[in-house]
Amino acid sequence: MNGRSFPITTVLVSILVFAAALPAGSVGEAQWATLGGSFQRAGLSQFQGPVAGGIRWKFETGGAVVGSVMVGSGGQIRIACEDGKLYTLDSSGQPLWVLNANCPLLSAPTIGPDGSLYVGGKDGKLFAVDPNGRLSWTCRTGGAIYSSPAVGSDGHVYVGSTDGTLYAVGRDGVELWRFKTRGPGALPNGAVFASPALGRDGTVYLAGLYEPNLYALKPADGSVKWVCRFLKNPDDPKTAGWPFTSPVVGADGTIYQTLLYDSHLYAVDPGMGKILWSVDLCDPALFGQTTNPTPDGDGWSEPVLGPDGTIYVSCDDPYLRAVDPSGVVKWSKRFGDLGAFTLTVDRNNVVYAASDDGRVYVVASDGSLLTQFETGGWPAFPVLAADGVLILADSKDYSSLNTDARNAVWAIAADDAVKP
Repeated sequence: MNGRSFPITTVLVSILVFAAALPAGSVGEAQWATLGGSFQRAGLSQFQGPVAGGIRWKFETGGAVVGSVMVGSGGQIRIACEDGKLYTLDSSGQPLWVLNANCPLLSAPTIGPDGSLYVGGKDGKLFAVDPNGRLSWTCRTGGAIYSSPAVGSDGHVYVGSTDGTLYAVGRDGVELWRFKTRGPGALPNGAVFASPALGRDGTVYLAGLYEPNLYALKPADGSVKWVCRFLKNPDDPKTAGWPFTSPVVGADGTIYQTLLYDSHLYAVDPGMGKILWSVDLCDPALFGQTTNPTPDGDGWSEPVLGPDGTIYVSCDDPYLRAVDPSGVVKWSKRFGDLGAFTLTVDRNNVVYAASDDGRVYVVASDGSLLTQFETGGWPAFPVLAADGVLILADSKDYSSLNTDARNAVWAIAADDAVKP
C-alpha cells in the first residue's frame, strides 16, 4: 500500500503577468474551491444562480478546459487549460496573470486554506502555485493527473494519478504516503481518474477505475478503514461497474457513488462501508414505459446534492433524475437530445445542467424547466460565483478539427448581460 517515494522536482515555468499582484482578499474561504465546490464534492453552492439573462463576458483560451474552474474568495477565477496554462481572471473576466506549465493541465484547480493553488498535468506533475502565480513546487507521479486535488485542514494534499495511485503530499511538496489501487485480471495497474473526497473527520474516500471498489483511507498514513465492493448482481447485468467519478459526501456523511457500466446510484454508510441502498436510474418504470429508452446509460459525472438532501444525478443520456435521500426516484425528466450533463445546484434548489448540445438547462426542484442558456461548444462543470454569475468552460478539443472555433469560458448573469 505504501511504497518508495517519487522524487520531488522543481521546474522552471514561464509566467506571463497581465497585471500586478492579486487584489486583497485572495486568501480565505473560496467561493468554489475545487471540483464540486468543496472537498465533499457535493456541487452545492451557497449562492443563488441566474434564471434569466445572458452572457456577461467571454474569455477565450488556447485549448479545452476539461475540468471545473475555481473561484477564490475575492471572485478571482482560476482556469486550468489543455494549452498548458493556468489562467487567473478577475470577477469581470479580465486576465490578471497566466502561468505556463508547459504541459496540458487536466485537473480542476484547487485552492488550499493558505491560498495556494494545486493543479495536475498530463506529464504526471502536481503543481503548487502561490496566490500571485509563482510556482512553489512540483511533485511527480507516475501517470497523468485528471484528479482534482483535495486539501485537508492541515494543508496535506491528496491527488490521484492514472498510474493507479493516490498520493498524499505535505504542504512543502514532500510525499507523505501513497495508496495503490489494483487492476483486474491481467492488468497489473489500476487508474485513478476520480477526485478524492474528504469526510468531515478527514477520512479520504477514493474510487479507482478498473476495480469495483470504494476505499476509505486514514489521512495519517493511508491505511484502509474499509472497502465497499460494488458486486455483480446475477439478476441484473447492469451492476458491478467501475468508479470513474468522485465519491460525493452528504451532510450526514452518507457517500453517493455512480459507476461506469452500471446504471445504479449507490448510497454508502460512512461508518462501515456498507451499501445502504441502490437505485436503478435506467429502470423503464421511471420513464412511464416498459422498455428502457437508455439501455446503455451509466454514471460518468458526479451527482450533486440539493440543500434539502435531494440527489440530482445524470447518466450518459438526456435525462436528469432527482432521488430522495431514502433512495426513491422523485422524477426523471428529459432535457435536450444529447445529455451527458455536468451539474451544480444553488441554494434555492435550482439545478444547472450543462450539456454537450451547447446549452445549460436551468431546472426547478420539481423537474420543470425554468429556462435555458446558449453558450457554444461543450459547456461543462457549471460554477456559481457570489454575485449570481454562472461560469462555464468549453471542454471540446478543437485541435484536430478544421475550424476557426476557439475555446472559451463564459459568465452568464441575470442583469446587465451583454453578448460578445
